Formats: sequence, C-alpha cells, structure tokens
Amino acid sequence: MIFDPSINNLEQALRVSAARQGVISHNLANANTPGYEALEFDEELGRAIKRQDKKNVVIEEEMAALSDNSVRYSSYVKLLSTKLNIIRTIATQGRR
Repeated sequence: MIFDPSINNLEQALRVSAARQGVISHNLANANTPGYEALEFDEELGRAIKRQDKKNVVIEEEMAALSDNSVRYSSYVKLLSTKLNIIRTIATQGRR
C-alpha cells in the first residue's frame, strides 16, 4: 500500500456519510407523503432499514441528523485533503 491506511478509512467514511445523506434527504423529501415510513441509516449493516419505533418523519430529528452528517462529511473531506497535501508535498520534495 502506497498511502497511509487512514486515507482508505477516510474514503470509506465519506462513502458512508454520503449514503447517510441520501437516506436523510429521502426522508425529508417524503415527509408529507401519506403512508411513508421513515428510514434510518444503519452503519453496521451499511443499508437503510425501516424504523421499528417510529413510522412518521419527524422534521426536527431529520434536520438535526442532516446537520450532524454535514459536519461529519466536511470534517472527513478536510482530513483527506490535508493527508493528500502532505503526500503531494513529499512527492514534490516541498516544491510546487
């Protein structure tokens, strides 16, 4: 492996965060759809499953989850960018 293993971890974290964002967005988009049952992203299984305790979309909870996920995603992007800049500096021997 050429790169630090944390780069692979960050890549996977970005993928999980993007998938979570999709589920949250889907819930928000269908909040007023009659009969729609809210989905929850289950990290361990890596897929969306129906909630057992709640059937309705609670806008406040989804917006909080959306905000939390956005912060996580931004953090992952910043960390990955920093790692890649370090690799670029090493590869160019400090020259741009």
